[in-house]
Amino acid sequence: MQKKGIALAALLALVLGFSNCKNTAQNSNQQGAGQPSPPVSKARWVAKFRSPSSRNMQGVNLAVFSYSSISIVSPTVIFAAGDMPHPTRKGDNRVGVVVRTTDGGDSWKEFLIEPTGASIPVLNAIHFVSPTVGWIAGADAGQSGVVLKTTDGGESWVFSRLAFKQIPTSLFFVDEQTGWMGGVSASKDEDEDSRGEASDLLYTSDGGRTWQSQRRLSISITDIFFLDHKTGWISGYRGAIYHTADGGRSWDTQRSELETPDNVPNRPEFDASNFIIQGVWFFDAQNGFAAAANMDGTAGRAIGTNTGGKVWSQKWIVPDSGVKDVAMVSPSEAWAIVQTSNGYVYRTVDAGRAWLAEPVEFDQTPPLYKLAARGSDVWAAGGGAVFKRVE
Repeated sequence: MQKKGIALAALLALVLGFSNCKNTAQNSNQQGAGQPSPPVSKARWVAKFRSPSSRNMQGVNLAVFSYSSISIVSPTVIFAAGDMPHPTRKGDNRVGVVVRTTDGGDSWKEFLIEPTGASIPVLNAIHFVSPTVGWIAGADAGQSGVVLKTTDGGESWVFSRLAFKQIPTSLFFVDEQTGWMGGVSASKDEDEDSRGEASDLLYTSDGGRTWQSQRRLSISITDIFFLDHKTGWISGYRGAIYHTADGGRSWDTQRSELETPDNVPNRPEFDASNFIIQGVWFFDAQNGFAAAANMDGTAGRAIGTNTGGKVWSQKWIVPDSGVKDVAMVSPSEAWAIVQTSNGYVYRTVDAGRAWLAEPVEFDQTPPLYKLAARGSDVWAAGGGAVFKRVE
């Protein structure tokens, strides 16, 4: 593999947050010290899907079955995407995979993504707008960005390569025609570590048949979230959050307030420009959360806003791990996952003033990569399985 391919692979590993470090089960918000704690939850996270290929495996790191993205269509229809060891090919061969349930997780179907004339070892993003229509995006074996569309619930896919020199990390569609895609680009200097270079926010108005650059940004994009056709946010490297109120025709920069707080000793490596905003989620036009990690994953923040992002504030300071993703079900109730594999999902019911740990029940301590919520249903995609929160 050429240096450029190696750089892109390393950059994607950072975005996905593959880490096996330890972390504590109990976390408190330093800024929320002295605030009342939320009620202790009896909730837990259980594996609702794991690949049939992994069920009889013992003594193996099950995180090699990696589910990096998830899309909830309804309480019964859920899709997840990622990649796994190819079940019939020997050696270090990986293949993209999509899994689907239509009964709320009781039964699943697994689809290997193997389009004619292409090998797809990496899938990073998935988004469905209905039980039948959805998109996945990732990279082919040559480290070129790819996107695929289905109109039959994943049974078949239409494949295309992107004309842009970046690998997709995120997808968001507001209907069957209108969507956005973000990605990461490697450093122009192939001999240096990439820090997420300039990238294009891609836009489609024809259901993904064609993509055009809607905005050239100075940073790589890690996540996209839209409330409707006009109102949306994107997040990325160097502590970046952008907001649009006109469907992406114009974007304003929002200040993420990731600077070291006054009550913490100054640490240059915690400067906002050294953080990646890895996930962003809004419940409505005013209330949102975002997840942040510094470049080496040793410090994290959950930040929140009740002004649509005009003002962000730090809601949770994690001293030894990046915060990987967030999801919300109300202005005050949200979940977060950390970048280390510590076996917990964290919940707040008071808009981030306090957090409590909810255990993940699995054969191993899995890394978790992405959260999704719809109504009262909350799911997580991670290493080894797709998980659902149950009480």
